[in-house]
Amino acid sequence: MIWLRLVHILSGIFWVGSTLLMALFLLPAARAGGAEGRRFLGGVFQRMGPVMGVTALLTIVSGFFLYARVSGGFQPVWVTSATGRAYGIGALAAILAVIVGGVVNARTGAKIGALQKRLASAGAAPSAAEAAQLAGWQSRIERGALVVAALLVVAAAAMATARYL
Repeated sequence: MIWLRLVHILSGIFWVGSTLLMALFLLPAARAGGAEGRRFLGGVFQRMGPVMGVTALLTIVSGFFLYARVSGGFQPVWVTSATGRAYGIGALAAILAVIVGGVVNARTGAKIGALQKRLASAGAAPSAAEAAQLAGWQSRIERGALVVAALLVVAAAAMATARYL
């Protein structure tokens, strides 16, 4: 059980911290940097995207097994206790963060990457319509990242306080 807690806590720390760094600092700085900022983020996403996916998976899977073990196999008495509900809220927030991150940010980031790759291979600057589309996609990623960050803060707060309820 100790190794499961270690995996859960360390991967959760990395996931929440990386998401906050991205949402609060890197994405706004990239927006201010225009085309160069988007190019920089493309490189960051190529390296960070797979790591974030694995980290989220490790956090959620290890959390599921911890919850199952601590709850005695999902015993209703424990699950409905204050502690069980707090852990459940944290788990739900983390799962929603994965969904938003995957559906909104990963897909939108892939669209941005594909358009940037096409433009780079053609050696062309984006047209006015493409620049507007890129700006819209970037705004969508920024909003999605803020939602994911908020959900992960809720998850971390629930996990940190649940045992004291």
